Amino acid sequence: MRIIFHLVTAALLALAVVTIAVVDDARWEAPTLLFWFVVVAAALCVVSSLWLARLAHRLDQLELAIVAAFFLAGSLLPLVHGLTVPGVLYGDNAVTSTSLCLAIPVGALAALFVAHGPGVWRRRFAVCGVGVATLSVALLANPQTSFYPQPGSAAGVVYALATFATTVWFGWRHVRLAVIAERPQPLAVAMGYLLLGASALVFLGASTWSPYFWIAHGLDVIGVFLATIGGLVVYWRHGSISNVLGPITAIAPRQAFEVGLSPVVHRFVADLEAKDPITRDHVVRTGALAVDVALELGLGPEEIRTCGLVGLLHDVGKLEIPDEILQKPGRLTDEEFEVMRGHAEAGGRLVRTSPVVAHLAPAIQGHHERIDGGGYPEGLEGDAIPLAARVVSTCDSYDAMAFTRHYRQGMDGAKVRSILTEHAGAQWDQTVVDALLAVIEHRGDDAVWALDATGRMSSTDLADEDNPVCGCLPESVEV
Repeated sequence: MRIIFHLVTAALLALAVVTIAVVDDARWEAPTLLFWFVVVAAALCVVSSLWLARLAHRLDQLELAIVAAFFLAGSLLPLVHGLTVPGVLYGDNAVTSTSLCLAIPVGALAALFVAHGPGVWRRRFAVCGVGVATLSVALLANPQTSFYPQPGSAAGVVYALATFATTVWFGWRHVRLAVIAERPQPLAVAMGYLLLGASALVFLGASTWSPYFWIAHGLDVIGVFLATIGGLVVYWRHGSISNVLGPITAIAPRQAFEVGLSPVVHRFVADLEAKDPITRDHVVRTGALAVDVALELGLGPEEIRTCGLVGLLHDVGKLEIPDEILQKPGRLTDEEFEVMRGHAEAGGRLVRTSPVVAHLAPAIQGHHERIDGGGYPEGLEGDAIPLAARVVSTCDSYDAMAFTRHYRQGMDGAKVRSILTEHAGAQWDQTVVDALLAVIEHRGDDAVWALDATGRMSSTDLADEDNPVCGCLPESVEV
């Protein structure tokens, strides 16, 4: 699936370059045809984008809302482009090109705005919809608004390539879904992004009414329909949208993990929520990070899913830990610490009660083993520790150090990285630590976070290393 995506990306870029270079002098001037084609197609694309948004609302699917926000802007602004085609409703104007130029950048901004408000994405989507609609009306009312580079100019080439790269990035997210879930359905959305992005390559230098000018309009329409109608129908008909998105942690890991998992996983997570919301938030973050680290390691789809699920369920054994120990605000006594250590074996025992997740038991039980053999409960060493346990152990420790718990403040990002590096090869798998550090660098996780009384994330101070409530920091980081 990755190869298909790369080949289509290269083919679309080659199509634009070759067509513009070889047959750009050909002309087919038909403004009335262009008007009706774009207006009708763009209006239908607006409807399909809103339909996708409706389904996102119904299923509480942030990922679908991100797609809908992107393509709603990628439909409304092309509708303006069609309505202002010179020679039909409007005379010569600048908005025809301006609206086309703005479509993808505005769509990308709208998608990112929705994506980074997981708890309020519906409200953000509404804001985006109103904003794009207002912009569209403003452009129609001011047809001489000029904000676009000349095709073929240096600015035009930079714009075309940067815009195409943006759609490649958005499309790649859905390729990752296809690979991890071992299902081809998300490729429809990925291809939709690519085709829409290829329409912007007209700014490489295509002349008005030239072959690529017409091709670009066709690619725009097909792209939007493929990403909205096509992707929607495939996901929905096969009933696989939740199965595909469930274990994936694209932007909002909490929402992604909570949708589409088996009832037994839902039950475990709900029980953790009821017993200790801080632990529940911790396992969701750990599962999200485990997926990213597994991807960085180049693991196969099944291994990636396993790492994510083990991360999500690794602390399920804490359901058997008494509340007065689990939620104790101060340091644990030696006796209490021994009780706390029992959560690893308890977790393995709990998941073995369900055939659905029983295969995860060895990794869940082993998430506190150490590479040097000094961990628990079995003192396993090196490769004897399941790979998913090694991945989750590292991610678990990172989250334990970086985020504030009820017994201590979260550490500074540089301090956490230093500890991980220092103890790689002893407490944690060196290869996994390297992958985690790469993921942190990609994410830009230099901020230090804490959970305040409302459950929201906020900045915090350097951790108190003198409170070894669950082991010793930094020699042994445990949660």
